[in-house]
Amino acid sequence: MSTLTPIMVRTFGRTGSTLLMQLLGTSDQILFEREYPFEHRYLTYAFNLARMVKEPPKTGESWNNDVLFQCRSARIGGLPYGVTNLVDKDRLFGYVFNALWEQFSTSMREEMATEYGREYFYAEKVPSEVADASNELLKARNIFLLRDPRDEMVSIMSFNEKRGFHSFGWTEDDTDVSYAKKMCNNRRFFMQHMYKAADSHRRINIRYEDLINHGQAEVERLAAWAGVKLSFEDAMSNKEIRKRHMTSKDSASSVERWKRELSKEVQDIFTKELGQELSDLGYSI
Repeated sequence: MSTLTPIMVRTFGRTGSTLLMQLLGTSDQILFEREYPFEHRYLTYAFNLARMVKEPPKTGESWNNDVLFQCRSARIGGLPYGVTNLVDKDRLFGYVFNALWEQFSTSMREEMATEYGREYFYAEKVPSEVADASNELLKARNIFLLRDPRDEMVSIMSFNEKRGFHSFGWTEDDTDVSYAKKMCNNRRFFMQHMYKAADSHRRINIRYEDLINHGQAEVERLAAWAGVKLSFEDAMSNKEIRKRHMTSKDSASSVERWKRELSKEVQDIFTKELGQELSDLGYSI
């Protein structure tokens, strides 16, 4: 099979996705750019290229039939025709996405001189739109990664402070309380989905805390699911990435930071809004 099977990391920011990508990167059967922060998004790019064929026509000077005809603009947009009798745009999107991913796969396999007849994968942190299309059209596989959202919030606050600017959806108007409420709303469905959906050939649930506290066993479980060899020791050996990325003194202290660093008011918000979900997934309240 020449086409790479996508392994999609489904998660949020500051949840351990960098560590997870490092783990996946210890297998020579899983292709992606081994460059921190592991966000070269070839699958997402292919999706967005394919998506153009079903986008509605654009008006104005930036993209239209005349610009298309000139063949000089760096811009690209949807087919500039409201009525298309010759093609079904939605069906065409599927054909184009499949074809693009096949060619991306061929290019990556040639570049990496992969073995003929051996199965290979491609790993990427993806948004939900890409995941939905890839699951339907490419039979992708999914790793759902969760970190206690209270520790996630602490890590976001620390990383924002470390870099000197707001990120991860934290606006200038946000307070700890307002951001905690936003997090609860944004994480609730994801957590409910993880609790209800069992592991299968196409998906696996991973908790950040299990990677930290039971690393070797959890990596063996992940390796068995993917059908590849992974090395926890090799993934943890890159001190430069750890220095750049971590906001706690060591991995062990990154677990349950919220008990020490979140105010009671914020802790109470998580308990009120996500208490059931946290309990269902094995977290203390």
